[in-house]
Amino acid sequence: MIIISYYTPGDYEKVMNTHLKPSLQKLGLKHYIEKIDNKGNWYQNTSYKAQFVYNCLHLFKEDVCFLDSDAIIDSYPTLLYKIPDGFACACHLLDWYLFWRKQTGNPKRELLSGTMVFKYNSEGLKLAKKYVEETKKNPKIWEQKTLQNIVETDGYKVYVLPPEYCAIKKPNGTIPDYIKTPIITHYQASRKFRAN
Repeated sequence: MIIISYYTPGDYEKVMNTHLKPSLQKLGLKHYIEKIDNKGNWYQNTSYKAQFVYNCLHLFKEDVCFLDSDAIIDSYPTLLYKIPDGFACACHLLDWYLFWRKQTGNPKRELLSGTMVFKYNSEGLKLAKKYVEETKKNPKIWEQKTLQNIVETDGYKVYVLPPEYCAIKKPNGTIPDYIKTPIITHYQASRKFRAN
């Protein structure tokens, strides 16, 4: 498996160089990072994620793990390398009510694309192709919502990553108590830079 990411010049380049890149280098993880031109706005830059994943699957011909540029890998992400071949992809499904309101028992889940693995198998390749097609058809819909719609509608097998692999820092800088030992922390840089 190879870990992949991309960034645009300016603020996101600084984030990449202070967050994800140093943590990949520190742990000696095989990775590929691409600098891309700004595509006009945050939604267009984020939507490129689908095409980037698709391109990297075909370029490297192995499983790919996409990480947002503001992620920091806190410790060796063993689980990412052990996703069984029977799955098309792996990602975290955020328990929205638990994360934001500390309420349990609500079934609402939000697929997060900040940490995700696409398997280099027939299902993973098929899903990546559909992800590109649907993202292009629906440019005003957030790409992770598009991906969630695809996997729910078409029945792709998704390996659900635990919250430790997509631990999101809240606006106040904290991580919820139920996430005991974050493996990959996301710092939500886009909250500051979304206009770029």
